[in-house]
Amino acid sequence: MGVPKFYRWISERYPCLSEVVKEHQIPEFDNLYLDMNGIIHQCSHPNDDDVHFRISDDKIFTDIFHYLEVLFRIIKPRKVFFMAVDGVAPRAKMNQQRGRRFRSAKEAEDKIKKALEKGETLPTEARFDSNCITPGTEFMARLHEHLKYFVNMKISTDKSWQGVTIYFSGHETPGEGEHKIMEFIRSEKAKPDHDPNTRHCLYGLDADLIMLGLTSHETHFSLLREEVRFGGKKTQRVCAPEETTFHLLHLSLMREYIDYEFSELKAKITFKYDIERIIDDWILMGFLVGNDFIPHLPHLHINHDALPLLYGTYITILPELGGKKSLIFIGCYFNLFDREHFSEVFVDLKWFESKVGNKYLNEAAGVAAEEARNYKEKKKSKGQENAICWAALDKNGEEVVTSKDNLEDETEDDDLFETEFRQYKRTYYMTKMGVDVVSDDFLADQAACYVQAIQWILHYYYHGVQSWSWYYPYHYAPFLSDIRNISTLKIHFELGKPFKPFEQLLAVLPAASKNLLPTCYQHLMTSEDSPIIEYYPPDFKTDLNGKQQEWEAVVLIPFIDEKRLLEAMEACNHSLKKEERKRNQHSECLMCWYDRDTEFTYPSPWPEKFPAIERCCTRFYLEEPPGTQKLYLGRTAPPSKVVHLGDKEQSNWTKEVQGISEYYLRRKGIIINETSAVVYAQLLTGRKYQINQNGEVRLEKQWSKQVLPFVYQTIVKDIRAFDSRFSNIKTLDDLFPPRSMVFMLGTPYYGCTGEVQDSGDVITEGRIRVVFSIPCEPNLDALIQNQHKYSIKYNPGYVLASRLGVSGYLVSRFTGSIFIGRGSRRNPHGDHKANVGLNLKFNKKNEEVPGYTKKVGSEWMYSSAAEQLLAEYLERAPELFSYIAKNSQEDVFYEDDIWPGENENGAEKVQEIITWLKGHPVSTLSRSSCDLQILDAAIVEKIEEEVEKCKVLIFNNQDD
Repeated sequence: MGVPKFYRWISERYPCLSEVVKEHQIPEFDNLYLDMNGIIHQCSHPNDDDVHFRISDDKIFTDIFHYLEVLFRIIKPRKVFFMAVDGVAPRAKMNQQRGRRFRSAKEAEDKIKKALEKGETLPTEARFDSNCITPGTEFMARLHEHLKYFVNMKISTDKSWQGVTIYFSGHETPGEGEHKIMEFIRSEKAKPDHDPNTRHCLYGLDADLIMLGLTSHETHFSLLREEVRFGGKKTQRVCAPEETTFHLLHLSLMREYIDYEFSELKAKITFKYDIERIIDDWILMGFLVGNDFIPHLPHLHINHDALPLLYGTYITILPELGGKKSLIFIGCYFNLFDREHFSEVFVDLKWFESKVGNKYLNEAAGVAAEEARNYKEKKKSKGQENAICWAALDKNGEEVVTSKDNLEDETEDDDLFETEFRQYKRTYYMTKMGVDVVSDDFLADQAACYVQAIQWILHYYYHGVQSWSWYYPYHYAPFLSDIRNISTLKIHFELGKPFKPFEQLLAVLPAASKNLLPTCYQHLMTSEDSPIIEYYPPDFKTDLNGKQQEWEAVVLIPFIDEKRLLEAMEACNHSLKKEERKRNQHSECLMCWYDRDTEFTYPSPWPEKFPAIERCCTRFYLEEPPGTQKLYLGRTAPPSKVVHLGDKEQSNWTKEVQGISEYYLRRKGIIINETSAVVYAQLLTGRKYQINQNGEVRLEKQWSKQVLPFVYQTIVKDIRAFDSRFSNIKTLDDLFPPRSMVFMLGTPYYGCTGEVQDSGDVITEGRIRVVFSIPCEPNLDALIQNQHKYSIKYNPGYVLASRLGVSGYLVSRFTGSIFIGRGSRRNPHGDHKANVGLNLKFNKKNEEVPGYTKKVGSEWMYSSAAEQLLAEYLERAPELFSYIAKNSQEDVFYEDDIWPGENENGAEKVQEIITWLKGHPVSTLSRSSCDLQILDAAIVEKIEEEVEKCKVLIFNNQDD
């Protein structure tokens, strides 16, 4: 789930929230939680704009495995590693899932259509349908089995995973991934032995994880996510985690920001200031600007400063209400907000009326005027009720008068404004919600539904699902000024039960993705005789509704009727196959732990791609390892080392301070006041173990070689440091316990892994006994000495030119880009230009095509393969070479100029050349930077031969 644009907004308002993850500077965490769906989407369809992109399942699974390994290696959790895949969602979430899947299918269809219209040839393989990342599909079932295999493999082979409890909540377990994680955290907190100092790290891409983390009220909670760049041109997502910049967002700092945001309340309220309750209210205010369960309120948009407006309203109202029902009475303020927003529209309408000479009224204006008169009568009886709210907003402290005379003392302009305002809201409800009469009962129902939605969302975030079947039944939200008389509202939910996977698939998928369903259900989405065919419109409208981006638009498709859906499926359930019935059920969360006494063979889910685990040591139960956690409370030096501070720096003082001040202001939003001292320091880069003569182990801090300036007032002193990894290591035996894994960093076995043996007889001498595993390495010495024999020979352009009988200019030009336009230079036909160059070199991008071209200094060199390709091109289109040789001063050439004869068809000639170029193997070759040193293909083949010989030798030794 996400709150649109929320992450960008808080990143700009609270700029110090995030820090870039850097090696050796990552805090220690006990528990790591992964919201897996972001990883699955990232690895399966990284670029939806590329209609030519195809990917295999084994590639997807391998990339997901690698991503998990990298995240685990970055954070290094000490106790718990929790992986959660989205299961069947509550009914309230399905409406958003349904709209998103309909839109993605439509967008994919449109992109393919545009590509075909341009004449592009698409791959014959089926494209990856991202809608298959939904519980119950064959893809998710395969992924589930492969993730179980991956967990067992890592537990059995990777010692860093063997001290951690692994939880895997797959797609078969109902609930959204992030909410299953929060349910686990709540259950752990409820245990009597829960450690309140547990440090949590949650990975995920959704912005609302900030709110979820804050609902836990845990002190040590951080979020891990990929870097998000705002603004500028949309770029392709990076799949490889090594190329990704990760950020840590510390919710402890977020709590301080919220405390500072509302700090003025401390002097205004008469009751106790409780930051935990402030955070709860802050979370609720975030929901009012929209989320996955309810639409945003009219005119409340994050990018239009909706959140600061809410915060200011909260600060104004809370002191007057004594801390009770503050967010119910906030609607009284927005009664004014809705009117102020409409006043801007009203002014424009009055100007328009003055120009056209016609009063602004539509067909329902008469009814609106009548309702306005009724509304005035009702104000008499409601005056006392509203007095509390208006008093809270009366900045001048004047007495609120609700007498009959004052209520009726309104000017004609006020009456007109009130009539137009009610008509404005009436038009909104009539056009957006399709109602004919906007009655009091209708508005009361809108208010009740919206308050019920807020209640459901709050319970969902703080306690879990309150009702699986409830959902918000409208595409649009009411005006907040219409949400009133709710203090006595009775709200009731029925828990119900979650959909089965196939029921959710049929509820959220469009007809374009029908193949993801079992065959027996597919006709329900396409057949005209289907009792639920109206739920799968082939075309639909969207409404931006005040938003700017197309992905934010409201998808106007009908809501699924649960009863009708289940009745339609009932007649088809008997046709399900055994394997399909297995997919259509729920299961529990899997808990795994390493047990050295357990050993069995874990079969591979895909033997052709992944090997079986011959020695699997996984137990499927929870077993907490013994151990205690100690918190260091003493005073300690900050992680910096003062190097020098003296008169020598006075000459650079102004420049240094100005640079630091600008950096803090522009990058972090912090104003540094007058600076009286600058400290030059080296940053702490890590620690190194040192062993003294008595065999005792101590840690020596390692410092960066670079000396950096810091203004004194930005330095934090007396930091309470805590790092339990080093607290229990006192001796060499503690540092290298028996059976622990080590790496050799010296010669002759650099990089080899080893296992520490019992070293009791030599440890007093400062030595340990290690058995290293020496792998068989291929012998490449002969190949290194003779690599010139297998290297490709490159020649300058003039050599190729003399051999081909053409000029050096033609060699240079045809190996690059050549653009040919339609028609003639005097009479061009449109702006379309075809590139008929070989595209073997790219000067602007500084790229070459290995095996064909190579840039040495500023000169381009060409291989015999490039020579053969040019010779073939010259034979196919000699008139093109001849024309370009005579017109070398031109940048763009034209078909009719090159082939001017009446019987010549220049367009066909160009198309023949393009077809030949696309069909040639060189068109599929990859480019590389000219700055890289790349081995030639023949040398790579020789290396592969040596590696295969080494593998055979290892296999023979194992048999012996």
